[in-house]
Amino acid sequence: MFVRIAVFDPLPVYRHGVMAVLREAGLGTEAPDDVFAWMDDDHLRLVVLSLQAGDDWERLGRLCRTHAGVLVVALLPDDAVTTHVRALAYGAVAALPRDAQPSAVRAAVEAVIGGRTVLPIDVLRSLIAPGVLTPQEAVAPSPRELEWLRHLSTGATVADVADRAGYSERMMFRLLRDLYQRMRTRNRTEALLLARERGWL
Repeated sequence: MFVRIAVFDPLPVYRHGVMAVLREAGLGTEAPDDVFAWMDDDHLRLVVLSLQAGDDWERLGRLCRTHAGVLVVALLPDDAVTTHVRALAYGAVAALPRDAQPSAVRAAVEAVIGGRTVLPIDVLRSLIAPGVLTPQEAVAPSPRELEWLRHLSTGATVADVADRAGYSERMMFRLLRDLYQRMRTRNRTEALLLARERGWL
C-alpha cells in the first residue's frame, strides 16, 4: 500500500529531522507549507503533525473532520495521559511526545502504515475507563455563556466577566467551572479552543 507522508512542524530544523528519520526507514516524506492544500481524497495520506499552540489543535480537528481517511501521528507538547487522550479524541490515530526518540517516531509511523497503533498503557487504560469524555460529546454553551466566553477570549478577567454579568467573582468562577465541565474541557484555554473550533465564537 502506497502512503504519502507529510511532516508539519513550524520549526524547519525539527521538521527536517523527522523527515530524515523517516527517510532512513525507507519512507518518502514531504513538507508542505499548507497541509490542507496537500490533502486529497484519492490517495492515502499520513501526516506527522506537531501540536504546540491552539492553532495546531484546531488544525488537527479540522483536518480529521474534513478528510475522514487521513492518518495523523500527533507529536505532543508533553507526555501527559490527558494530552494523549485529547489528541486521539480530536482524530489522531497515534500520539507521542514531541521529544520522543527518533526510533519511537519511526515505530509509530510504521505501525500506523501497517494498520496498527502504539499507545502507552496508561493512555489505553484511560480510554477504556468508564466516563471518558471526548470533544464530540461537548454540550454547546447557551447564548449567555457564549457571551462570557467572548469576553474571556478578548483577555477579560473572570472579575470583568462577573461584573458585566452581575455576579460575584466567586459565583462566576463556579459558573465557568460548570460550563467547562459541560463542554468536556478542563479550563478556559481548552474551552476557548473548542468554542472556536466548533464555530461557536
